[in-house]
Amino acid sequence: MADEKTSDEGAVEKTGQWIAGLAEKVIVNGVGPVTGSATWAEDRLARRQGADYRAPEDDERRSPQDMKDDIDAVVARLIKESVAAAGTQGFITGLGGLVTAGVTIPANVAASLAINLRMAGAIAHLRGWDVRDPYVRSVVMMLGIGMSAQSAVAALGVKVGQKIGEQMIKKLPMAIIHKINKLVGFHLVAKFGTKRAAITLAKAIPILGGIVGGSVDAGATALIGRAADRALRDGALQGDDEPEQ
Repeated sequence: MADEKTSDEGAVEKTGQWIAGLAEKVIVNGVGPVTGSATWAEDRLARRQGADYRAPEDDERRSPQDMKDDIDAVVARLIKESVAAAGTQGFITGLGGLVTAGVTIPANVAASLAINLRMAGAIAHLRGWDVRDPYVRSVVMMLGIGMSAQSAVAALGVKVGQKIGEQMIKKLPMAIIHKINKLVGFHLVAKFGTKRAAITLAKAIPILGGIVGGSVDAGATALIGRAADRALRDGALQGDDEPEQ
């Protein structure tokens, strides 16, 4: 039993580390032809604002609060694009061998994770969070894999119901971040080993598998996008009643 437990814990920790690495790649830098979260978000914001657009480093750039209408519209577009990508799984072609590197996770599940992490990162960026910061990225990572805002707040050691801003998050000890990575691994392994089991079997059946998998992934992405946006508004992480996926 001890060896089995050690093996399970090792798998959980490995999965959490892999998700953290995937989050850093798809959120900060992007992978292959797939741009990172901030670049993607800024491109869509620029298309929305046209000649009025100002880059983040421009002193004349307005605050997220002053651009609320534009940002709300762009966030809705990002979620819509992500839902479409999750439904078609075309996103996976830009990830290459990264999606299953070091972890036994089917490629389509890994691609869905990448889509959702990138979407959550883009939403965070538009709402004024610095996704290059590892502390902030840990929060985005939890939301991107479908953890509720309440769970994310609790994982940070903050009483559920309270708000926690970016500056408070950055003051947390690094040990908290390591614990979050393990918690993310537990969450993903539990979800994949239970709820996703029947879906994974269905995906092995031609045609039917594609329909089932695409609709489930698209629906989950829509829920995660809306929940992440609610949680990250107003510059503070705040809980809501959205159920975990």
